[in-house]
Amino acid sequence: MLTAAKFLLLAAVLLALAWWIGGLPGDVTAHTGGYIITTSTPAALLLLFLIALLFTIILRVFGGIVRAPGHAAAWRRRKSAAAGEVATQRGLVALAAGDAAAAKAEAARAHKYLGETPLTVLLRAEAARLAGDVAGAKAAFKTLAAHKEMRFLGHRGLLRASLAEADLAAARTHAGNAEAAYPGAAWTRGKRLELALHDRQFATALGLTREKHEVAALAVAAAAQATTPREALRFTQMAAKAVPDFPPAVAAAAQALRALDKPRAARKAVLAAWRTTPHPLLAAAWFTPEATPLERAQDAVMLAAANPGHAESEILLASTALAAGLTAEARRHAEAALAAGPDDGRARGVLDALEDRPVTPPRTAWLCSSCQHATAEWAALCPACGKPGTLRWGTPGTALAGH
Repeated sequence: MLTAAKFLLLAAVLLALAWWIGGLPGDVTAHTGGYIITTSTPAALLLLFLIALLFTIILRVFGGIVRAPGHAAAWRRRKSAAAGEVATQRGLVALAAGDAAAAKAEAARAHKYLGETPLTVLLRAEAARLAGDVAGAKAAFKTLAAHKEMRFLGHRGLLRASLAEADLAAARTHAGNAEAAYPGAAWTRGKRLELALHDRQFATALGLTREKHEVAALAVAAAAQATTPREALRFTQMAAKAVPDFPPAVAAAAQALRALDKPRAARKAVLAAWRTTPHPLLAAAWFTPEATPLERAQDAVMLAAANPGHAESEILLASTALAAGLTAEARRHAEAALAAGPDDGRARGVLDALEDRPVTPPRTAWLCSSCQHATAEWAALCPACGKPGTLRWGTPGTALAGH
């Protein structure tokens, strides 16, 4: 309805204009050479309009002829861009499908149509990596690393290649460059953590993880590498903040406090942890190295009183009494430990020693929650799989303890 109204309005305006022009009075005379041309004013205006229209058509035809090569080139560019985009999409699909041959072919086709763009270089790099073409992948990733917006992806690819070739020096360089290109990236942080753990740089590794058990384990390991007792104490405090009453951290803190000539503070820390998490590492940290077996048996009573009746307290009293020759006390506390349970072989070993039988070996160990490897000594990294913070105290075949 609106379109019809507009048409009628336009037709009325044109009709009125034609009516007005047709009613103009007078004549128009033109002189050219020996000729004189006289016509009416409306006819002259119509002739001028036709001349202007013809001139406009000529200009448009001439301009179209001039612009034809440019239009043809633009058409070819659009066609190449469309073909390149299709090749890029197919290449990405081939990468996702793990088809190295198809990915390389589509990467070459995308480069043919689009030229050396960051996306075609990335596609070529990933296709080469998938095909096992290390040199080609590294060359493409090196090109990306020189690009302002894509340098993170370039250094990321070079870092992976360096790790695959065990070139750790190059891997450290590319890890640093990747971090600078895209600060805080989780992937880069993980690779930097791997490198720091490989180099046993635990203080550096500590700043690259947020998982609490990893923080606690790495902080204890950093405390062992500290150059001063005060620095070691600071690391153990970080461990305690991540995992309160973590036995390796408490034991390391007690060692640092004794080195700072604060034995009372060391014993206070062990005593507090024993109330919530009694553990053999805490028992070992409780005694002074120069104490005699009898002094240790007497001193164990104070520590066990912080958590009376607990199996660890009874085992501590039994083992120290046995070492001091207090056989009746050793038997009583070993039987109390068995009653408190579970039987992990340590209390049974005390009774075996008292009866002059072959001693039952203890079954407790540090167990890796990742690979289930068992080890007698605690370490920040699992000796088998190398993962940090995975060792938990427990008995193989049973649920792991929290620490």
